[in-house]
Amino acid sequence: MEKVNRSISIIFAAIMLAAGVYWVTHATSWTVMGTAGAVACYGLFIMTGLRAIPALTGYITAGRNPQHSRLEDTKDLRKKTWTTIIVWVLISRGLMLIAAYAFLIIKNGYTGSLDDYLNQAWHVTGIDAPSYLGIAENGYVTEGDPRFHIVFLPFFPILIKVVHFFTNNYLAAGYTVANLCTVAFALVAYELAALDMDRKDALRVVKYMFIFPAAFFFLLPMTESLFLLLSLLSIYLIRQKKWLLACLCAALAGFTRSPGVLLAVPIVIELWRGLAETYKSAHKKAFKRKLAAAAGCLAIVPLGLLAYLYINYAVYGNALQFSIYQREHWFQRQYLFFDTVRYQMEYAVGKFKEGDSRSLFGLWLPNLLAIFTTLYVMLRSAKKLHPSYTAYMIVYFVFVTGPTWLLSAPRYLAAAFPLAFAVVLLTKDKAKDTAITVLCIAGSLLYLALFVWRYPIY
Repeated sequence: MEKVNRSISIIFAAIMLAAGVYWVTHATSWTVMGTAGAVACYGLFIMTGLRAIPALTGYITAGRNPQHSRLEDTKDLRKKTWTTIIVWVLISRGLMLIAAYAFLIIKNGYTGSLDDYLNQAWHVTGIDAPSYLGIAENGYVTEGDPRFHIVFLPFFPILIKVVHFFTNNYLAAGYTVANLCTVAFALVAYELAALDMDRKDALRVVKYMFIFPAAFFFLLPMTESLFLLLSLLSIYLIRQKKWLLACLCAALAGFTRSPGVLLAVPIVIELWRGLAETYKSAHKKAFKRKLAAAAGCLAIVPLGLLAYLYINYAVYGNALQFSIYQREHWFQRQYLFFDTVRYQMEYAVGKFKEGDSRSLFGLWLPNLLAIFTTLYVMLRSAKKLHPSYTAYMIVYFVFVTGPTWLLSAPRYLAAAFPLAFAVVLLTKDKAKDTAITVLCIAGSLLYLALFVWRYPIY
């Protein structure tokens, strides 16, 4: 196994070296802070990957037995726990609404109707929500500004359209879908955590998911809560060996947000683990049937994203039309994640020198903090976190932080479920848990205040 780990590590290091050489030879600007930030990001990521490899290979070869602690031996205890979680989620929503109202009063001395409060405090017109609501109401169109809606995937708008039948209001339907999904993903997160943790730690996973600074987006008509629900369901089901349902949920996640297709990575790992466990004991024909079933289920995962590409083709005659609009309208394309840190750092330094506190504290500094905090958590937890979660976190991080015009790193990373699991593993000590909890809540309140005050937070 050491030889295998060494070989994989060499391949990983070679890939990263090639990426580094490519970056050096194609860099468009060199500044001290930008280069230092990029190099730090690059180094931390390599260290994370190298630390994760032994844990991953040990797991997929069935050399490491994970815990499978079933906490709720009685229906009454599970019902009590679920009730606690639901009440916590609802209370957190209420406290967030109160906090937003307080921040609005502090800023504007506001008094007015509920509609005015929702419009001013949450100002959904300044984020992606109107695009999803527009798709729900009118579908994908080819004229005017709504033609750019094709860059947003359709499953969330489809659910809004369904709920609109009951609410007769698209905005209300959007809020309803998002918050129902929020309650649901909290329950699934607990059940998934309970496979490896005791009840207290499983509940802490839910806690951290809701106190990360960008968690207020779960309240809004945005895709994060739906994406988290489908991601968590997919992983929970694959670990319960319900392969078909797991892959269907992953496909729907890919029909919600493009990173959903990356769920193929942890699914492959769990399938491999399951096949490795039965390889020696199963009859040859039975094993082949199981292998074919695994391959067939895995083939379902990319169908959600492929369906979205077909919609692009059906509307525009080009399956990649979304990428054209992203490049032309948002100057967006996929590139190296550590180059993202370079230009984010350069913008942060530039805005600091200009005295532009709104851009600095609303956009560039939160992006950098989210990226480096996530990297640190990934590095520290690489040997402790469930291996398939670590693998998913690595590829998800590379994908969501790679765009050439990244504006929403805290929101994107809040939708990465392994982060909360990793933080719980790193805060077993009560003092650490308390300190990180206080820090997260303070960060959440500050980030929410900046959002309400219309800093550039997307």
